[in-house]
Amino acid sequence: MFFSDAKRKQVLYYVLVGLLANKLFSLNVGALRVKKEAKTDTNVARSFRIHTTNLKCEHTVPNIIEFFECQLTWRNNRSYSSGSLVLRKPISKLKADVVLDIYQANGRLVNVFNKTVDCCAILSTGKHGLKIFDTFLNVMFATVNERPTCPLKAHFNYTITDFNVPETFLPAYIPKAKFRSGLYLSTSGRRAARVVVLGKVLNSV
Repeated sequence: MFFSDAKRKQVLYYVLVGLLANKLFSLNVGALRVKKEAKTDTNVARSFRIHTTNLKCEHTVPNIIEFFECQLTWRNNRSYSSGSLVLRKPISKLKADVVLDIYQANGRLVNVFNKTVDCCAILSTGKHGLKIFDTFLNVMFATVNERPTCPLKAHFNYTITDFNVPETFLPAYIPKAKFRSGLYLSTSGRRAARVVVLGKVLNSV
């Protein structure tokens, strides 16, 4: 069976369009696969590890906070944080300043993160929206004896045991440096407590 020149051109046109569409589809599928793999790289080993060297918890409102302490332990070349909080009265409003500072090679301290958050709103929804912040939040929920919600209970021992964030939960690249992280809690416009963490980012072993 023979086609006229016009018909032959039309057939070739449809063939070329089909091949082009198939190629574009393959490229899109490949791009989506790469994107998906990039998002699910939590199983990829990191070239660094987070080593916490010091942990300090303090409070300045003995009329509100009955007991607040924390401790740091090391096992299998990893650091774990634990702590307890007991309130004298319920707290329905709680805010926190979350701060991260990095020490430069010359010893100068440079702030890289400083954000004020509504703790009660976060505890209510279970998330903040910032991925790395939500990662730490999920680890906290997994290690606390009872998931806190506002109003926070009085005379209840909120206890966190072996808080540790696996490096695979963090970005694939973090520069090697010493750091200082702080969580400064306030209620009714008054600074109530703080948690300060010192540590360093090292090469993985």
